[in-house]
Amino acid sequence: MLILHEHEAAVRQAGQALIEVGVELASGRIEAALAHLLKAPQKYPEWDELDLATANIAAVMRDREGMSAVQQILAELAGTVIGSALRSGLR
Repeated sequence: MLILHEHEAAVRQAGQALIEVGVELASGRIEAALAHLLKAPQKYPEWDELDLATANIAAVMRDREGMSAVQQILAELAGTVIGSALRSGLR
């Protein structure tokens, strides 16, 4: 959410561009809608910042997912070692 607030102007511009494309599509002007889509990145260079921010968020999420998997494996390994030690101590 913070990223959306930091780039509020670009988000509004993106929304406006989507409305323009939607109007073209609703009117059956598919070629005009495609032309709007092709021109949008040139018209709104701030979108590159949004793309970069989105990629950064995705990278952080992948890193967190990977870290969670490592933590889970380590917890299972610790549980196995502790369980084995307890069983050995009970004999």
